[in-house]
Amino acid sequence: MMAFIEDVLDRPLGQKLIIWAVSALLVSLLLWAQMYSPKLQKYSDIEEKILSLKTQLLKERKLAMNLDRYKEEVKKLDIKLQFALQELPDKSEIPELLSSISGLAKDSGLEVGLFKVNAEELDEFYARVPVEISVTGTYHQIASFFDQVGNLPRIVNIGNIQLSKPVKKSDGYHLQANLVATTFRYITPEEQKQRKELEKRRRKRRR
Repeated sequence: MMAFIEDVLDRPLGQKLIIWAVSALLVSLLLWAQMYSPKLQKYSDIEEKILSLKTQLLKERKLAMNLDRYKEEVKKLDIKLQFALQELPDKSEIPELLSSISGLAKDSGLEVGLFKVNAEELDEFYARVPVEISVTGTYHQIASFFDQVGNLPRIVNIGNIQLSKPVKKSDGYHLQANLVATTFRYITPEEQKQRKELEKRRRKRRR
C-alpha cells in the first residue's frame, strides 16, 4: 500500500488528480453499496407495499359503495330462482311425467325393454330423478322419441346414450338404445326442513 502511495506521489500533478478522483469515486461507490443500497431496496419494497394496499383499499371502497346495489340484485335473483323452481313438478306429478315418457316411447313405435326409476339425487332446492331406459327400434323411431321428450313441458334431459350395432329386419335396421332420462322435481320448504332435521340427527349420532 505504501509503495502505491509513493508511486502516486512521484507522478505529475495531473495524474495525481485523476488517480485521487477515481479513488474517491470508487470509495464513494463502495460506501453507497454497503450503506445506502439496502436502504433504497427496503424503501422500494415499502413503497410497493403501500401502493398495493392503496389499490386494495380503493377496491374495498368501491365494494362498500355498491353493497346496497349488490344486495338488491341478490334479492331479485332469489325471487327469480323461486319462480324457476315452481316451474318444476312436485313429488305428486312425477309418476304422471314418467308415465308420459314411457308412453312417448311406445307411441314412437319403440319396444321398451327397461324402464327403471333410480333413487333421487337431492340438491338444495330440487331433486334429480334419473330413469334408466332401454328401447329397441329404428333410427327414425329413436330420434322421434328423443324429439318428443325434448318438447315435453317439463325438463327432461337425456344422457348416457349407448347404441347397439344395427340389426337388419323386415321393416329396416333396428338397434337398441340404452340411456338415462333425468327429470327434476321441486323440493318443498317442508321437505327442506325435514332434510335439515335429518342431517342434524345424523351428525349427533356420529359424535
